[in-house]
Amino acid sequence: MGNKYFDAQSWCLKNGIKIYIVPIRNRKECHVELNDNGKIIKSPITYKNQSIASDKIWDLFLHLYELNKKIL
Repeated sequence: MGNKYFDAQSWCLKNGIKIYIVPIRNRKECHVELNDNGKIIKSPITYKNQSIASDKIWDLFLHLYELNKKIL
């Protein structure tokens, strides 16, 4: 991951936005969950591979950072 991803993650965490993997019990799948200052949004998609879910998390951090960077 390049620095832009770490910058995006840092910005999100400073602004109360957390994104993480939530395993599904008794299945080898997981969801990605976004917690925006207490407002929880769970991905409608399940991921069979945590590596793919992790990549999605980095993409979400970057997307949210770039979206809000334009607004600010």
